[in-house]
Amino acid sequence: MHIEEDAEPAAGPVTGRAMPAARWRRNFVCLTLDAAFFFFGLAFVDASIVLPSLLGHLTALPVLVGLVGAISTGFWLLPQLLVARVVVTRRRKLPMVIAMTTASRLSWGVLLAALLRYEEVGPASTVIAAYVSVALFWFFDSVASLAWYDLIARAVPSTVRGRLFGLMSLSGGSLAILSGLIVQRVVGRPDLPYPADYRVLLIAAIGIFAVGVVPLLFLAEPEGELPPPPEPLAAYIRRLPGFLRHRHDFQRLVGVQLLVGASGLAVPFYALFGVQQLGVPESDVGAFVVGVTVGSTLGGMAWGYLGDRGRKETAIRLLAGCAALAPVVALGLRLVAPVLPASTVGAVLVVSFFFIGCSLRASWIAYANYVIEIAAAHERPVLLGLMNTLGGTLAVAPPIGGLLAGWFGYEATFMAAAVPALAALALSGRLGAARRAG
Repeated sequence: MHIEEDAEPAAGPVTGRAMPAARWRRNFVCLTLDAAFFFFGLAFVDASIVLPSLLGHLTALPVLVGLVGAISTGFWLLPQLLVARVVVTRRRKLPMVIAMTTASRLSWGVLLAALLRYEEVGPASTVIAAYVSVALFWFFDSVASLAWYDLIARAVPSTVRGRLFGLMSLSGGSLAILSGLIVQRVVGRPDLPYPADYRVLLIAAIGIFAVGVVPLLFLAEPEGELPPPPEPLAAYIRRLPGFLRHRHDFQRLVGVQLLVGASGLAVPFYALFGVQQLGVPESDVGAFVVGVTVGSTLGGMAWGYLGDRGRKETAIRLLAGCAALAPVVALGLRLVAPVLPASTVGAVLVVSFFFIGCSLRASWIAYANYVIEIAAAHERPVLLGLMNTLGGTLAVAPPIGGLLAGWFGYEATFMAAAVPALAALALSGRLGAARRAG
């Protein structure tokens, strides 16, 4: 991948000097490796495929399966508004990123411990352990993420930021495809009866996550602006509604994010729908991981490419369209599945996961790229935190999807998911071009 030879100022350094090319190139490589190992490990504990498949062995209640999605969404998004108030007062962000990232990735040890002692603790305690690991993982990652985004905004020039996001998606997605193939070989093997197969996946995830922290230690953090003094909490909260009232494009962006996120109410149930209703073998869970990963990879590359060419709003419109296609494919498959062999049914269902990857999984690239462009340096963590915390209200979506699936069947869940996705597509048409802050 070609990267410009010239140096460019970091976003808001105190000295105003250009960032040396060798420095930002090293940051470019380290950030890419960090993301690659993150997505590599995450595919082994995928919250939309692997964990629902695991919980399918532990409970017959769809709402308890959907609760995993609620926990991951809530614990990652809801804390960010308060976290942003802390992040904006820190001149150096890297120590926070390293500490919180390490804590996040080690949290999967709770679920691994329960699986290693499954015969003693039983299904109910294992379900609770899964919830605890998911909550801790996403909470600590939430704390790290705002500082990480701000670090990216200062550590690489804006002219290559879209390519950085695209390369993160490509490298992480390529490794995650490998994860999906491994999951396909491990889950359901006769010589690895449950829960031994999921123990293997957890051990692999923790090991890869641990290796992924190492590149962060070699980042060169640019000197940032002198941080403002801590703002009183009451004044900080009173100031937040103004970001929505006076920034119409940010307001529309949040609306698109909420609507696309609401379509995620069906995500935990695509794999269960295929295995329980369409007769797809459980080993195809690995193929689903590959499908969602390919979608995330290609989508992330496309959103980054469009962002570098000043078409960030186009990326958001396209991902909204992909969000609408995922449930439509599943509903169409329900109609034709009786006349198709199980192998073909599984292959077609992979297409739904591809669109989930393009939209829900890769959406962070499009949203963050848009906000980073329109925000001044001192506003960046606050706008990202506000956007993500509002998105945290979607934590109720997967349990609602579980209730719909339990009462009316999986098809009702998919129909309910298509409605907000189509609304997001309509709203995204009103999104203006991102304008460089200041």
